[in-house]
Amino acid sequence: MKRLLFVAGRSGPSLDYALPRLAAVASVHAVLLSPVDAFARGELAAHCTDVTDRADAGDPVAALVEHARLTGADGLLTFSEYAVRPVAEACLRLGLPGPGVNAALARDKWLMRLRWRRAGVPVPRFRHVTTLGDLQRARDRLSAPFLLKRADGAGSIGHVVIGGDTDIAEVWHSALEVDRTAFRTGFGEYTAVPHGPSFVAEELIDSTTESWYPAEDDGTAGYGDYVSVEGIVAAGRYHPVCVTGRLPTVAPFTELSNQAPCVLPERLQRLIERHARRAVDSLGLDTCATHTELKLMAGEEVTLLETAARVGGAMVTREVEEVHGVDLITLQAHEALGEPQKYPERMLTGATGRAAASLALIATDARGTPWRTLPPLNWRTHDWSALVSPGTTVEIARGSTVPDGTAMPRYDAASAALSIGGIAYVTADDPATLKADTYRILDGLEASLAAAEARRRETAAPGAHALRYADELPGAEEVTELFRAAGL
Repeated sequence: MKRLLFVAGRSGPSLDYALPRLAAVASVHAVLLSPVDAFARGELAAHCTDVTDRADAGDPVAALVEHARLTGADGLLTFSEYAVRPVAEACLRLGLPGPGVNAALARDKWLMRLRWRRAGVPVPRFRHVTTLGDLQRARDRLSAPFLLKRADGAGSIGHVVIGGDTDIAEVWHSALEVDRTAFRTGFGEYTAVPHGPSFVAEELIDSTTESWYPAEDDGTAGYGDYVSVEGIVAAGRYHPVCVTGRLPTVAPFTELSNQAPCVLPERLQRLIERHARRAVDSLGLDTCATHTELKLMAGEEVTLLETAARVGGAMVTREVEEVHGVDLITLQAHEALGEPQKYPERMLTGATGRAAASLALIATDARGTPWRTLPPLNWRTHDWSALVSPGTTVEIARGSTVPDGTAMPRYDAASAALSIGGIAYVTADDPATLKADTYRILDGLEASLAAAEARRRETAAPGAHALRYADELPGAEEVTELFRAAGL
């Protein structure tokens, strides 16, 4: 069996889903470039031949090259946004398949937008920001309001919308603090280069679902104004696999749910496919998974948000496998080992299985209204069926969720994904039921958790389990029946 060096870090699919698939393909040797929690360590220990901690490595690329040679690795692979560049560089030094020399274009949003603008790919007007002066000049040259975000960020961490009367100095110092915190806790680039502030200021995209999704006849909330395309680049050739839909974000841009299958007509999905192909092809990637996000606009126009050289996070890979029958994890593992795979001749636009979604468990409702209370998230015992339709299932992604019984984190717009309580994997018989049920969870979870906690406290109150003593001893027949019922 071949040997695969898996580089673990922050973000990516839940390891209890991904690691068994890697272990079925190769002997997995794990390297940590960032501290991981106890659950992740347990999954790594269960599915990997060995686990080596190099989170303190001064030069992550050198550490990966050294360990790959030591273990005789036939391939390197990561699911972490922040490990893409060191893995790409290590693959180049070792002569192994990887994202390639242009991996930075799929990580640095400023470089990405420069390449796309030169290639004629539609992007919003933008400016690179590394100092307070840069931010002040950006406000003079961009239409307000505009967005400030980390160039190497993910999960909308640190996103700030800046208006005409915003205190620029205050925003800048707050952005620097969020950036330092994210980098210190493993949500920043794993690199030997000293970390310096790098942000992108860009105009807000005039997005809409008009001309894409039909108006909801029943008055229910609809899909969001952006989509994702999941795919694989193999030896420089892009293979788009499917489009996944979204629910609207919570302000400023925190993602709530990724949903499959996409319900757009095939003609519109093909239009999205063409734009995604132009965007990915222009980056010049070599061998990696891709996760490409696009904003929908009026008149069937789109604007590109970003492309990542790795699989989608949360439970997107599981959605794609169960809805479309394509296992992105296994495909990527084989490609990393130099084993070419077969792909659908065209991007898939129809479902073969149940509808499925990744859903953020967040202390706001679907419109972003913060919860008034923060009850504990007892996800192991909670009655999720009370929040969804008959036949809909809810499963908690343990690797992406706070420990059972932890109080729900208070939602903080600047922290975005860092303040999410967890991820639920939801399946339903059809996309309409799936969408409706994900909204029901978002809007009903606070009350449901609070009611469950009230019942738990009532049950645990003194006297709730008071003992009642019998007036007389049980007879022989009663004792015999009790022992027989207990299997004694």
